[in-house]
Amino acid sequence: MKIYQRLLQNHRGSVLQIVLIVFMMLTFALSITAFSILQSGRNLKSIDTLMKQKNLEIFLVKYYSDSVQNDILLSDDYSFQNYQIETTVDDLGDHYEVVTTIETIDYQYQFLTEIEVETGTVLNFEYIEGGYI
Repeated sequence: MKIYQRLLQNHRGSVLQIVLIVFMMLTFALSITAFSILQSGRNLKSIDTLMKQKNLEIFLVKYYSDSVQNDILLSDDYSFQNYQIETTVDDLGDHYEVVTTIETIDYQYQFLTEIEVETGTVLNFEYIEGGYI
């Protein structure tokens, strides 16, 4: 009888251990899944921010090129949707050098665009070192 009770107690302990291990594995799996979802959300936000930056840069360079072809390109400041954009234009005779500073709450950076005066062709586009916060 004592042997049967001992076996029964060991069996209950084994079941408890198995339940505990399964619970720990489920908790671990849920934690990993939640972390993965949060990380994916952060990555999507970063991609969205980069796409907005690139679209803004493309729009500004096209605007500069069109302004050179149709009008005169002048230094100016723009502000829209939490963006502060400052444009400094240097006329170097055969081409313009346009330094653009884009600033938001989260970041600030600068890029240089060189545009040919006669055709409005973009000769050079580069980011300025040290222009980032």
